[in-house]
Amino acid sequence: MSKFHGKVVGQVFETKDYSIFKQHSDNRVIRPNHVKRLVEKMKNKGWLKSSTIIVNQKYQIIDGHHRMLAAIETKVPVRYEMVVGATGDDITELNSTQLKWSPFDHIEKYVKRGNQHYINLKNFITKYPMFKLTECSMLCKNSFSATERSVFEEGRWESKNMNVATVWAENLLSLKQYFPKGYNKAIFVRAMVKIFSKKSEFDFNQFLHKVELRPGMIHLCGSVELYIEMIEEIYNYKRRDKINLRF
Repeated sequence: MSKFHGKVVGQVFETKDYSIFKQHSDNRVIRPNHVKRLVEKMKNKGWLKSSTIIVNQKYQIIDGHHRMLAAIETKVPVRYEMVVGATGDDITELNSTQLKWSPFDHIEKYVKRGNQHYINLKNFITKYPMFKLTECSMLCKNSFSATERSVFEEGRWESKNMNVATVWAENLLSLKQYFPKGYNKAIFVRAMVKIFSKKSEFDFNQFLHKVELRPGMIHLCGSVELYIEMIEEIYNYKRRDKINLRF
């Protein structure tokens, strides 16, 4: 008979009574394609013996809600462990060993918690889907500075003036007809955000007027710095009071 070393610190239970389990408010948005892949695996192999659902004392699922949905669909028994005192903050850590959390999962988590900054960001992304998440974050912060991943994932990211963010986004959209291939490119958006946030003397309406007069001057570039040089050249075209936009 095999000997086991160490002490027993938990138990694994098995059940087909799916009704006892509850979703936690901090769980990620369900990804149907991931559930579908798990369903196919369970149809062929059943429940993976080494896999367990983690629940707290209220039977709220802390880790494994995609596996739970697949088990319900395939009618296989679920294996679970109970971790008393587990909270929503444990969900991110536990799920990181399964399907990796995306930035959008973190946004949803803090939106559900009522964090106004993340609500602002989600609403902004919904309104301006043509811009990528990183640039939306910069626009909402009214800042060219990047956000550390840990700050964003821990719910410490903060938006600033959303009216300013909206004005900047609308400014960028007004360039679409003259610069359809580049108006929403990450490095162009970053160049504009850098100018908007650091050069108060820059008048976007004057810049737009110059673009309207000479649309051929605006073109794709390979870096933020090159875009700023191009924007400066357009802005200063036939101006007496030229300004320096380079840093």
